[in-house]
Amino acid sequence: MTDITRRAALGALAGVGALVPSALAAPSASAPPSATAGLSLPRKRGKGFQRGASLGLFVKDADRAYRREMYGAFLDEMPLAGVTDIQLVTRWAQQSVRSTTLGPDEGGRTGEHDDETLRWVIAAAQKRGLRVFLMPIIHVRERPPGEWRGTIAPTDWGAWWAAYRRFILHYAKLSAETGVELYAVGSELVSTEQQSDRWRALIADVRKTFSGRLTYSANWDHFEPVPFWDALDVAGLNGYHELTKDPDPTEEALIAGWKPFVQRVRHWSNMTGKPYLFTEIGYPSNPIAAAHPWDHTDRAPADAALQLRCYRAMFEVWHGDARLQGLYLWNWFGVGGADDRGYTPRGKPAMHVIDWWYSGSR
Repeated sequence: MTDITRRAALGALAGVGALVPSALAAPSASAPPSATAGLSLPRKRGKGFQRGASLGLFVKDADRAYRREMYGAFLDEMPLAGVTDIQLVTRWAQQSVRSTTLGPDEGGRTGEHDDETLRWVIAAAQKRGLRVFLMPIIHVRERPPGEWRGTIAPTDWGAWWAAYRRFILHYAKLSAETGVELYAVGSELVSTEQQSDRWRALIADVRKTFSGRLTYSANWDHFEPVPFWDALDVAGLNGYHELTKDPDPTEEALIAGWKPFVQRVRHWSNMTGKPYLFTEIGYPSNPIAAAHPWDHTDRAPADAALQLRCYRAMFEVWHGDARLQGLYLWNWFGVGGADDRGYTPRGKPAMHVIDWWYSGSR
């Protein structure tokens, strides 16, 4: 596809979603001419840079053919915005943070964690030239205030680790069989991270099955203390930290909000000697996107303009960092458009910033 043709297609997608089945068509949300005005020229990157986006396997319909049509449509779109790498998240569940067992989340969305569907999506992504990053996560069904997967405290750590090992080795084997290039051995498991010997043993077992690169996805507020970065190929963290409490921040204020975090990341990277990537980063289209980027539940009217400013600020802060190996934008899944409050950039001005960075960095 020529650059002119690709940009015309991207414009259609950002406007009316004309490239996808009617079930996915995004409402009209034409990008203002200023979407990328004034942005710095992206740093040129090699082929190995991960211009990534996450694709949630969230289609609820039980019909596999329908699920495949939907996921195929999303996969067709992503390269139009310069995406070269796709992150797929799969999960097993435990009942509470004190549980010692976990398994496939049968109570979750239909088909979300079906291995057959996952294998199909991996193959479909690869056919479109996309590299695949698979990240298994734990879903905790019962989450009173203050409890989440980062506070897991099972009644028997030995039993929990045995269950977790089955989980991670299951998807390591699947990753090896399907040609996945990057695999996460865990995500945001803060309360487990100081059990370094167990993590190192698990990583060694994964390497017996999977020959690709390994990472771990640390939470934005707890990446420095992780003691086993040296056992991995690339250090991973998410980027959901607060930028500002201002309900209507300027782009300059958002950039300033990054500065303390940037200093932490650079110091940490120097200490570990590892390249790093953002395993998850993104902003919902809601009025609290800058203050609580992790919270997509706000019911206030959609605010695509704030999402755009957040993406522009993120670009200005990170596009030139030489040690950054890539990032995965959360999340491509969703209809999108001007009235959508979720993370997806579909049908929103932020999509043009993604294209500016990803396509311009080649």
